[in-house]
Amino acid sequence: MLVNFLVVLFLFLILYQIFLAYSKSYSKSYSNCIVEGLDNYKDYDLNNPNNALILGQQNAGNISYLKQRVDQLANINKEVLDISLNVAQLNSQMQELVKQQAAAATSLVGSEPPKITGAT
Repeated sequence: MLVNFLVVLFLFLILYQIFLAYSKSYSKSYSNCIVEGLDNYKDYDLNNPNNALILGQQNAGNISYLKQRVDQLANINKEVLDISLNVAQLNSQMQELVKQQAAAATSLVGSEPPKITGAT
C-alpha cells in the first residue's frame, strides 16, 4: 500500500516538473520566469559605443568583490585553526579522564574476583 502510494506520488512530481518546464518555454514573456541565482540579472547593451568596456569593468568589479570575500575567509581560517587545536586538546583531556575513571573503578572493585569459602 505504501509502495503504491509512493510510486503515484513520484509520478505526480515528475509530471508536474515536466508541465512546469513546458509551460515556461511556451510563455510569451520571460520576465515571469524565475531562474535561481539570477535574481538581479540584466543584459548588457553590447551595441552601445559608450559601453565598449562594460564587460571588462564588470569583470574587474567581480574580481574585486571575490577578493574581498577571500580575504574574509582568510580571517576565518585562523579561527578555524584555533578551534581545531582546542578540540584536539579537549580530546586528549577526555581520554585522560576516561583512563582515570577506569583506574578508579579498578581500584574500588579490584581485578580479581573474591574468594568465597564455606559455601560447600
